[in-house]
Amino acid sequence: MPSQAQWAKLSEFLLQVGAFDEPVPFCVNALERLGKVVSFDQGRVYLYDGQGNVFDEYLLGIKKETTRIYHEYYSDVDDGRYSATKRAAFEAKKLKLSADKTSLPQGMRVRRQEIIVLDWSKEPHDTKFYREYAGPLGLTYCTGFQLFDHEGSMRALFCIDRTRPVDFNADERALLSLVATHLDNMYRKLFVEPPAPLGDTISLMASGIALTERERQLCTMLMRGETPKTIAESLGISRRTVYKHVSNIHRKLGVSSEAELLAKLSAAAVRGRGEVLSNQS
Repeated sequence: MPSQAQWAKLSEFLLQVGAFDEPVPFCVNALERLGKVVSFDQGRVYLYDGQGNVFDEYLLGIKKETTRIYHEYYSDVDDGRYSATKRAAFEAKKLKLSADKTSLPQGMRVRRQEIIVLDWSKEPHDTKFYREYAGPLGLTYCTGFQLFDHEGSMRALFCIDRTRPVDFNADERALLSLVATHLDNMYRKLFVEPPAPLGDTISLMASGIALTERERQLCTMLMRGETPKTIAESLGISRRTVYKHVSNIHRKLGVSSEAELLAKLSAAAVRGRGEVLSNQS
């Protein structure tokens, strides 16, 4: 059972993280402050769009090159046995199936997230993943948890590791379970995006433009003539965040002005509508 001091740390952690009102800083600060609740040697959080693709990550004690190599190669070796994303997706599916069997409102958690710890001393050391990745990194124990949107899709994956030979004990696992459950509830209540409008959004998706769900949402609003000010008010985010999204959209689409952006989006939407209509006929 967690001690009174640990409960106090958990309470302070939730108060501090709850002060952030946008998904990315919320997750970044959750990872940064998590070490005051349960110690770890390195950690990372992956952020996912509505289609299950990683669009951003934040690392603590890990080099960017290390995670790049992991994503591009090592996550798929040994039949994906050590893919954090695949394990998280499997756990998310179990959690959703558990919720579907109850009469609780859709999206409500019916149990705390179970904290599973990977003990590398009990894993086979002759696998390619261990020889070339986990072993050289000195990993001893790894664990993590996920955050979901209101439809049960995973939106953030937290992974924390130890390189010292000290397992996460029962109290620490209980605290992590509470942390995961509280952060999950906070994330869904604070950052659930409204259903994306149909029409041009579907067309943009069909056009194949590689934008995140939020970026497509902003594109649709820009195409309808909305300003950054009205977009910020409608979505409950700051104008600075809107401009940051627009800057990312400019970079991805290779444009340098609003007029050029709208022209490219309109052309893409027309192509997308053609794809949609073709698939419906």
